[in-house]
Amino acid sequence: MNEGEQAGASTDLAAACSRAEFLRRGAAGLVAAAALGASPHRAASAATPATPPPSPGEPPLITAPSTTPAGTYDLRDFARWIVEEFEPSVRLPGPAGSYARQVGAAEVELYGVADMACVLYTIGRLNPTEQQRAEWAASLQSFQNADTGYIVEKSPTHSGLHNTAFAMGAMQLLEARPKHPLKFAEEFRDVAAFLATLDWKDRVYADSHRGAGVGSVYALAPELRSGRWFDAYFAACDAAFDQRNGMMGQGKPAGGDSDQIGGTFHYQFLYEHFNRRMPFGPRRIDAVIGLQQPDGYWHATNHLWLTLDAIYMMTRTLRYAPHRGDDVRGSIERAMDALMNDVYGAEGRKKLAGGKMAVHSLTSAVSIAAEAQQFLGADRVITDWPLHLVLDRRPFI
Repeated sequence: MNEGEQAGASTDLAAACSRAEFLRRGAAGLVAAAALGASPHRAASAATPATPPPSPGEPPLITAPSTTPAGTYDLRDFARWIVEEFEPSVRLPGPAGSYARQVGAAEVELYGVADMACVLYTIGRLNPTEQQRAEWAASLQSFQNADTGYIVEKSPTHSGLHNTAFAMGAMQLLEARPKHPLKFAEEFRDVAAFLATLDWKDRVYADSHRGAGVGSVYALAPELRSGRWFDAYFAACDAAFDQRNGMMGQGKPAGGDSDQIGGTFHYQFLYEHFNRRMPFGPRRIDAVIGLQQPDGYWHATNHLWLTLDAIYMMTRTLRYAPHRGDDVRGSIERAMDALMNDVYGAEGRKKLAGGKMAVHSLTSAVSIAAEAQQFLGADRVITDWPLHLVLDRRPFI
């Protein structure tokens, strides 16, 4: 998520449910889903039995034609497109983990490698051999500056803290770590003082890349982990909340704004990682629902990342602050209705693939689908294999 966007390893499937349980839930849910009202944007063709997905390079999945009940979102074609068309289009010659960040680019980039690890993990396709895992790790480690420890992209689009946290998050999926010491981390020992330098009025979203970035780095690096450091971190974060709307920021409208949605989200996944609860939950849900536009999105141009941010904030807050559950469900359905046309459908996929940060954008698209499937159910958000959000494994995205 760069500022322009703001303006405009192998998955453990049994951790969520067994394959048999996934099939049982899906079959039961299809009956209930048939009674739901149809939306012109929802899928119209029935979930087939889930089959273990092969890794990239293996023969494509073959699924029998079927009919999907109304009120569902069929993402099977979208997932197949990722494996059969998109992933090969950004994969470059060389060892495993060699990816450009956009279609047609010829250089391996951080937001190609790290994002593709996130995408493949989410759809259950990050299944490297030990040799491939080592190659993925080496690809990510190649971006690290040995003098500072920062992991940085070749052509800058994000801050160094965002780069480093995002790369370390991808490394975690592969059970890898940075090659060199994170010397820069010493600058942030007084984390409360650092957070006080951020702009909580006009750049809550933009500065959250650094504020949440440093928190994620300290969470992901065993040598930096300190309960005392994180006590200070969360105390400073707690003080940044506006009780009127349940989001972080100062001098904001009573009902909140999209800058707060994007910013607060980046801290929420750290609260989730540490099993902490953000304050003012019901007001946060009210604000996010109230800020949704008639078209289903939360921003005029940032249709992917801010949608992920908004949905995640509602679903995760709802877990400990039961409030307006039906309205949250309706809000997510409106967003998914829009995305079925604009992103997950054939024309939307073409547009997504043509972006300058296509692989990074795809991370947000599959993450929205994963969170929607977790909340609405696999009988409503249909895929050949269950989706798993990377944020449930480690902080930062």
